[in-house]
Amino acid sequence: MTLICFVIALGIGIHDLIQIGIPEFTMNPYGYERHQSNQAFGPSPLLMNRALAPAVSTEPLESSAEELTEQREKSYQGALRSERRRGLQGLTIVGIVMVIDILVFGVHWILAKRTRAAI
Repeated sequence: MTLICFVIALGIGIHDLIQIGIPEFTMNPYGYERHQSNQAFGPSPLLMNRALAPAVSTEPLESSAEELTEQREKSYQGALRSERRRGLQGLTIVGIVMVIDILVFGVHWILAKRTRAAI
């Protein structure tokens, strides 16, 4: 049973390593697509419609293309950092599980050897 747990943890750990190394690949598809162009990153049309969103500020939400590009790129870098951090957190959990698995398997191995020797 510990071997099965170890193999599953190993698979999850490999995914976490990919998440740390290539965060663009494991990023949420919506978040990834949202950061690919200014048009996709810009304000939601719902926010621009005062009738549908009366509680939202009615000040103009427009900004220059350069400002929007800068905001999008900063946001994208933040999203990549967050994705790497999630990967590192997951890898830490997998590492803890693998250490526990190794300890349990080691104790089981020693007990099994003693039991076989006694028979």
